[in-house]
Amino acid sequence: MSSVKPSWSERELPAFFKRWRTEWKDETLGPGSYLDFEGGLRFVLAAAWMFCPETIEYRGCVFLKDRFHRSTVDGWFSELGDDRKRVESVANHVELWDTFLNTPLADGDQLGEELPQLAVALGECWQGVLSARYPDREITVGVSDEEDGSYGPTVTFWTSSTESASR
Repeated sequence: MSSVKPSWSERELPAFFKRWRTEWKDETLGPGSYLDFEGGLRFVLAAAWMFCPETIEYRGCVFLKDRFHRSTVDGWFSELGDDRKRVESVANHVELWDTFLNTPLADGDQLGEELPQLAVALGECWQGVLSARYPDREITVGVSDEEDGSYGPTVTFWTSSTESASR
């Protein structure tokens, strides 16, 4: 498995966007223009939940609210003991292939090839949002792309108390 700290400073524009910009014969158009022309507001509003997720605290941990099920988390605590970081990591694990089950990822738009970039962007957003939301915790975001292709790009996070909070 390859894993990186989220950092999306050198990004490549998606293939579908480059094609769209060429069709408009205006290479100065940016991603914001695409969102405006293609009615993207609905998608951006929905994506806000993905990039700035609601969270819930339970048993001293932080979990993604839309993925949280008390019985599942309790089961992970039973299996992993009191290893809160591992419980959070497993419970907060998001596989992007599963997020986009109804989107063809092997088409000419190369969307499946764009998912690793999306994972890095998502991880970077989570790092900032969760760090601001939980200043008394150290937030670790993990972004990975399974080399064997079994899970595809994934994002997760776990927390730990900062030293100043434990004093």
